[in-house]
Amino acid sequence: MKNKTYTNFFKKGFAVYKNFFTEEEVEKLLQAFNEVHGNSDETHVSALHNHKNYWSIIVDKKILEAVKTLADDPDIFYLYNSQATISRKNNNIWPHHEWHRDSACRLFGIGPDWDKNERYKVMRVGIYLSADTDSGLNVIAESHNKKYTLSGLLRLLQYKLKGSTFKPIVMLRVLLSKFIGKNIKTNKGDMIIFLANLFHSGIPTDKERAALFLSYGPNDKHSKNYVNYYMKHRKGFEFKDEKTQKEFSEAMKKTNNHFPLPEKKDEVKGFSVPLIDR
Repeated sequence: MKNKTYTNFFKKGFAVYKNFFTEEEVEKLLQAFNEVHGNSDETHVSALHNHKNYWSIIVDKKILEAVKTLADDPDIFYLYNSQATISRKNNNIWPHHEWHRDSACRLFGIGPDWDKNERYKVMRVGIYLSADTDSGLNVIAESHNKKYTLSGLLRLLQYKLKGSTFKPIVMLRVLLSKFIGKNIKTNKGDMIIFLANLFHSGIPTDKERAALFLSYGPNDKHSKNYVNYYMKHRKGFEFKDEKTQKEFSEAMKKTNNHFPLPEKKDEVKGFSVPLIDR
């Protein structure tokens, strides 16, 4: 019988870890963050594997143990989709509740991500490094399991009204947002783990905020498709050069965390590439 933590995670699609990192651990994470992004004007940086400062974080035992426990699997690997997000004061980088999935097959029921014979275990890990931002993650619980829910139908209605500037409709969109997802407010040192095929959205903030997002999964078909999707179909996740790729692979092998890169671009039913990537 699976443990309660495992059962709850796969039922809801997410798990919240308040005060997961100690103050000292957060400072080390912030040091790496500031060394890479301190003088950058960018608000969203992908492919953290291109920065050696993050390599020890990618294989952090504390993070890996949490992911392995949720997956009930001792063999979990970094899957290359990773980001640092930087919210500058008065520079709100988050759209107002635009829910999305991070999985390769984003339409429910279409593609191998939705194979009922093999549980989907690709996970996203959100690490929050700032205090008092009144921000965090908004999730639509169980949206990885059910095609039609009240929250899902409200989200679809809200999305259909997206392009309108008519004030009553804009107000309706804002109102609908309050009933669709669950707000998980985060603080410094908190961590959220959620399935990549769960609907989620950042909570807008106009305060300073730093966060890291990493991806992990077992060596199965879902993880292989996920890596092929991000490394062959999407832009911005590739290694910056062959030297970095080789050094990263060698470093991961030493920690038994090396997940092989795809040799070719596979065309898989259900892969959905956002327009912003094209």
